[in-house]
Amino acid sequence: MAVGKDLSLANRLISALPAPERALLLAHCELVELRHRQVLSQAGRPLDYAWFPLDSFVCVVMPSDDAPDVQVAMVGNEGMLHTSLVLRVATSAFTGAVQGAGRAFRIPRGALESRLLDDPFLRDVLSRYAAVFQTHLARQLVCVSHHTLLQRLARWLLMTRDLSHSSELFLTHQALAFMLGVRRESVSRAASAFEQRGLVSYSHGYMMLRDEAGLERISCHCYQASLLAYERILEFPAGVGSPGLWRGPIISGLPADLDA
Repeated sequence: MAVGKDLSLANRLISALPAPERALLLAHCELVELRHRQVLSQAGRPLDYAWFPLDSFVCVVMPSDDAPDVQVAMVGNEGMLHTSLVLRVATSAFTGAVQGAGRAFRIPRGALESRLLDDPFLRDVLSRYAAVFQTHLARQLVCVSHHTLLQRLARWLLMTRDLSHSSELFLTHQALAFMLGVRRESVSRAASAFEQRGLVSYSHGYMMLRDEAGLERISCHCYQASLLAYERILEFPAGVGSPGLWRGPIISGLPADLDA
C-alpha cells in the first residue's frame, strides 16, 4: 500500500480518532522502518513499545517448549501489535516479527498507558480492537478444527492478498505449511490442486492469485466473518471490496527461524 503524505491516516485505528486526540497520540509516536523478519517482541519478555503498522505487517507467533512454534495471527494497518498493553499487561505472550517490510508508528509503553488514562476516545478504539483480536483468535481455533486444508489455504491466500495489497505473494510451501500446521507435502498437493484449476500459479517462491473469485468460493466462511466482526465491534467499515484496505486480522505463516 502506498502511504500518502498524511501518515497519520494510514493506520485505521489512529485515523479513527478525532483530530485533536490523534495529534496528542502522534506526539509520542516515532515513525520507523521495519525490515523483513525483524523481531519486535519476544514471548515472556517485557514490552517496550506498541506498534501501529502503516504499510507493513507483522506476524504473531506462540512459542512452545515441547512442540513447534505456532503462528496465530498477523497484524497490518487495520490494528496494533500488543493489545495486551490496553489491558495493562506489560509482558508479551507472543513473539512478533515483521512479515511484510514497511513503515510503522511505535509508541513507548509508558506514553501509551498515559494516553489511555487521559483519552477516552483512544481507550474506546483500542479496547474494541483488542476485542476484535480476541474474536479472531477464537475463530482460528474453529477454523483449524472444522475446515478442510483447501478451505483454510484459500482463506489464508485471500487475507495475505489483503494485507500485502498485491495478488503476487512472496512465500514458499514451507512457510504455508508452518502457518497451516501441516506437512509441507500436504501444502504442495493443495497448491498443485489450485494451480490445476487455474486459481493460482507458482514459481520460485512467488504465488500469483489468478482467480480470486474462485478462491473466495472455496474459502470457508471465516474469511467473511473476519470482515463482519471488524465492522460490528469497531463500528466502522472493514473496507470490503476496496483494494488496499485490510479485511480482518489474519492467520499467516512465517518460518520458525526468525532473525533475532
